[in-house]
Amino acid sequence: MKKAASTIPLTGILLSFVCLLTTSCVRFVSTPLEEPAVVFNKLVFSAGLDQKAGWAEPVSAKTRFEKGADAGVYSFLSFGELRGAHTLRWRWYDPGRKLFRLTDPIDIGEEGKVFERYIAWDVVSLSADKPAGVWIVAVYLDDQLIASGEFEIK
Repeated sequence: MKKAASTIPLTGILLSFVCLLTTSCVRFVSTPLEEPAVVFNKLVFSAGLDQKAGWAEPVSAKTRFEKGADAGVYSFLSFGELRGAHTLRWRWYDPGRKLFRLTDPIDIGEEGKVFERYIAWDVVSLSADKPAGVWIVAVYLDDQLIASGEFEIK
């Protein structure tokens, strides 16, 4: 009769060998992180902008706008940092989810420069013929979606 105990050490040795092989093949390599070209802060809707000395801030930030009371809807973007040249594009969708407005590509930034803060905006006038309901705005940076939001026209 053979002893079953002799197979246990062999199994333990094989298991140790497999563990040693798999852990010895694992290698951790740290790669330096690249600084992002753009640090996006926020998208804000407002009824107006306060423009002073080459800078602007949204006035009356909100997501509900009324025909007759508000002249337009501003889609205001702010960036914490912007490196190099980029393009922005806004897509405005009406309550039926149809594309209402597509801006031409807008050049922002400048090759070889770093801006600590950067702002951009687009506006749609709030005329009587604008459909009431929930609108969607999507903003693209270099053809990549960076922000979207909803607002309502009453």
